[in-house]
Amino acid sequence: MDITTFVHNQRQEALLLGDYNAYRGMCSRRLATLRKRLGRATSGKKYSPPTPITPENLAQDPSHAQLLLYSSERAWAHGMHLKSLVSEDPASVSGDVRSHVVSRLHKSRKHAFELCTLLSSEESKAMDKDLLEATAYASSLWGAEAFEQSHWEEALRAFATARMIYSTLFTSTKSDTYKEQLSGTVDPSVRYSAYQLQLERSMDIASISRQYFPQDQYPKIAEALQRIDPEIFVEPIDKETVGAAAVTSVTWRGRVAPVEEADISIALSDAQTAENAYTSHDQHGSTDAFDAVLSAWQDAVDATRKAIDEHQSEGMSMGEQKMQNLQLTWTVVNYSMICWRVGRNRVMIDNIMTTSKKPKIEGGDEVRGKKLGHLKEEVVLYDAILQSLEQILNLPGVAADEPFTAELSAKTSFFSALRTSSIARSHALLSNRQNALALYHRAHSYIASALPHIPSGPSEPSHKGLEVTSEDAKNLEVLLQGKMTQFRALVEMDTLATKAGNVRQQHGVLLERLDQWPDKVDFQAGIVHWPPKVVPVPVKPLFLDIAWNFIEYPGRAAARAQETATQKQEQQQEAERKGLLGRLWGR
Repeated sequence: MDITTFVHNQRQEALLLGDYNAYRGMCSRRLATLRKRLGRATSGKKYSPPTPITPENLAQDPSHAQLLLYSSERAWAHGMHLKSLVSEDPASVSGDVRSHVVSRLHKSRKHAFELCTLLSSEESKAMDKDLLEATAYASSLWGAEAFEQSHWEEALRAFATARMIYSTLFTSTKSDTYKEQLSGTVDPSVRYSAYQLQLERSMDIASISRQYFPQDQYPKIAEALQRIDPEIFVEPIDKETVGAAAVTSVTWRGRVAPVEEADISIALSDAQTAENAYTSHDQHGSTDAFDAVLSAWQDAVDATRKAIDEHQSEGMSMGEQKMQNLQLTWTVVNYSMICWRVGRNRVMIDNIMTTSKKPKIEGGDEVRGKKLGHLKEEVVLYDAILQSLEQILNLPGVAADEPFTAELSAKTSFFSALRTSSIARSHALLSNRQNALALYHRAHSYIASALPHIPSGPSEPSHKGLEVTSEDAKNLEVLLQGKMTQFRALVEMDTLATKAGNVRQQHGVLLERLDQWPDKVDFQAGIVHWPPKVVPVPVKPLFLDIAWNFIEYPGRAAARAQETATQKQEQQQEAERKGLLGRLWGR
């Protein structure tokens, strides 16, 4: 039957209408239409009581359940309309109006529990899920009525019942509708009722709900919940809960704040467990692996925000020690969540850069279009990183910490340089070299201003998501300096080519025309041949003689040995021809 989804969608339409009275009229019209369709409309002018709905009717057509739901919602909308009038001018409202609000809520609860009675019968052929949703819906209306009467223990039992059912169904189905019911109405009502009963704040909402769930009143509901989760009513004493209780304090820049709220302690433990699971599985290149960690830290942020709002509603000032501890915890959990978010964006950027470096088979225009698309995605992710860094500066206690603020500003300049560099690459792909040169110059100015303030080692608090080493900054500075030099030369070449205008076409590449010095240089033919070709190179004969004397060419050693042997033989023959007189006269 999807009772929860049906009621949730109806109330969403009420929010669009903007008036509970208009929602009441809509329920009346739909109720009349449904009665005509089911053949239950009263005929004649005289009033006659409607025919009661039986479990057999529900078994034949589940639409009969909507008759009770529309009747319940109509009474609830009437009560909420009267309550809105009371809240606008409380002083001028009489006690009769307040009693009327309670009576409308009581009537709404009566219709809802009538539906629960019909669904609990075997003749209705209803499933456990239908009975659970109907009971949760009726319990929330019961809790609203007890809330108006200030019967806090009764309200706590009612909302505890709804909380146990919705949390169990959310665990089994992961439906966002159940989560919205919990976070929107049920959980705040449980916490406020526990506050009015002066229960210990160290008890979390789940423990309070288990303690105040009326199992003797709803035995069938308890059995249905245990079929879904056999340990639903068992207090968790496993190692996970022990680890949650172990998170008793948080540290921020040398300051330690105790964690007194049980919900925050459990949320912090869950976040640490998710971080350890991420690290142990070695999924550093996957963006999906960040989802569990980000979700855990978001729960910690929500728990901290809820605790702060509750203390503020109680009239606690920001100067009290407990509020100061909560503010410090708020800074810690938000900083951790932002760091993980930045880390996820940096992994996505690395994946985009890896994809863009793969060789493409398509045509040039298509490849350029894909590269421009990748660069646009990089710029969007860098914008998200810069927004996250700005959020850190707005956290409590950060603006007054000058060393930490200077480090954050340096990291902001580092990511601004990367963002500007990506924009410059897109202009370079579009052959806008002057724009690319200006953007590379701007990126270089960013990184030059960041270099003196980036620490050489990890600082406190350290996180890999925001980790920027001095070596990374220096490498980026060298890269941008090279890009500036490259694009200065390209812009100068474009300038000279523009000045060339209609000059007579010069043949050959620029390397072959170095002996010429024209007024206007033409680069259209190119600077050098690439890839280089094998061509004969004219050289002077004198260089060949010098080379012959000093270079050992292949085969020259054998020729030299033969030449030496020939010279010795000639010398011996000449010495034998000379006689005594020749030797005396020096011949």
